[in-house]
Amino acid sequence: MPITTISAGFIGLLLLILSANVTKWRGRTKTSIGDGGSSDLLCAIRAQGNLVEYAPVLLILIGLLEYGHASKYIVLAVAVMTVVGRYLHGWGLTRGQAPNMSRFVGTLLTFIALLVGSVAALLKGYGVI
Repeated sequence: MPITTISAGFIGLLLLILSANVTKWRGRTKTSIGDGGSSDLLCAIRAQGNLVEYAPVLLILIGLLEYGHASKYIVLAVAVMTVVGRYLHGWGLTRGQAPNMSRFVGTLLTFIALLVGSVAALLKGYGVI
């Protein structure tokens, strides 16, 4: 399952980057629990948390679709949207609380990946595709 494996590798690296960013801001603000009132630390925490909230379901969908021999184009599309969307969202969220294009596009790609992956999984599960 090379698409799932590569996607999980990219997501794992992103989690490492976002986690290191939280650690950096915890050190700078001398905050061990919570956000200590720091908007920078809060953004770092949310970027990491948001990845952890979405990535598992998306990786499971990608893996099940690939394992079930769904169209390679659907699997690849969901995987690329997931990885690119999560990177853009994480980048955008660590740039501050104000909405920005990276965060918007990252969210949009993630939602489209979730929709396409979920519908494809349902169709595959019911034997339609």
